Amino acid sequence: MTTRTNHDRAVGELLRAVCGDGDLPALSLPADPVVAAARHHRVSPLAHVRLREAAPAVAEELRADRDAAKSLHIRSGMLLAHVSELLADVPWLVFKGPVLSELAHPVPGVRPYGDLDLLVAPQDLRTVSRALLAAGWEVGDYEDMLRNPQTPGEMHWFTPAGIQVDLHWAMINMGSRRRLFRIDTGALLARRRRVRIGLAQAWTLDEADALVHVALHAALAGANRLGWMVDVDQLSRQVGDWPAVAARATEWGAQAQLALALRRATATLGTPVPPEVYRMLGTSLPLRVVLDAVDRLFPVARQCRDASPSRLVARAVRPGAVRTLAQAARNAGQGVVDRLAPHAGVTAARVTAGEEALEVYLRAVEGTARTGAPPVSR
Repeated sequence: MTTRTNHDRAVGELLRAVCGDGDLPALSLPADPVVAAARHHRVSPLAHVRLREAAPAVAEELRADRDAAKSLHIRSGMLLAHVSELLADVPWLVFKGPVLSELAHPVPGVRPYGDLDLLVAPQDLRTVSRALLAAGWEVGDYEDMLRNPQTPGEMHWFTPAGIQVDLHWAMINMGSRRRLFRIDTGALLARRRRVRIGLAQAWTLDEADALVHVALHAALAGANRLGWMVDVDQLSRQVGDWPAVAARATEWGAQAQLALALRRATATLGTPVPPEVYRMLGTSLPLRVVLDAVDRLFPVARQCRDASPSRLVARAVRPGAVRTLAQAARNAGQGVVDRLAPHAGVTAARVTAGEEALEVYLRAVEGTARTGAPPVSR
């Protein structure tokens, strides 16, 4: 057990150094566990670049990962130029993958991502969908997804070249989670800024929105992969107005998620965050103690599987230590129930969404935009 623990610690320290700007430790590890951990943490292209001299055998194993990331990023830049033409009269923006890869990654252009995330106003979703269909794009959702009464905050498309695009009208997909926060799509689009992605000009989130969203997304996913910590770290180092970031998190109701992501990034990569930021966020001392204890006991860099106390606490974080621990206990209990529940019978084959399902979804989104469902209490 001690040997395994020491081994995991060594791999974690190596990858933490890969993601930071410090010196790499001497490598005396076999390639396979390093490669597996780099892929698990979604930093394999970055590891290829960082380890080319220190560990050429490991780097060579990860060359294909680097090539795939660069290839998709180049194609994404070309696609964004096309999107600019298709949506010339519609406010839109791109976020996550290509923006972070280009503007918030230690080695620009090699952050791995699998799709392009676009955001448009809910009232413009029908116009955008018709424009994409006319350009030869195909709906990538199944019938049951578009007919979901919870009305997902995004739908999926495939370009003629086969690139997946997640078309959002809301920043959070699941309705149950979406109601926990107050993220106004119209306000995001009103604050958007122009950036260059590859050879293309594109719109993206403003500085405060980008950091709060990356932190919120990481927390909701578990904040237990180095790739997410790199996103938070790199955007944090670009912040010029921390009061604006704290105010935006408060506006969204995401103070606890931002605090968790910032503290975890600091514990993992030494992210410089002014101490007063946590006061602005209203983060209590007991909650800070809980978050820091989890990060000491279960460091992100040593995580090698999804299930962990680190992930459990991140997904459960709420304002205050008691509420966070109570939610973590509820989530853990529900997880046990779900695992013990009998599996359903044979599932019917899923059918790709057609015109009728698309119409059902568009009407539901337009109805949601008109009524504006208020967030539930937290």
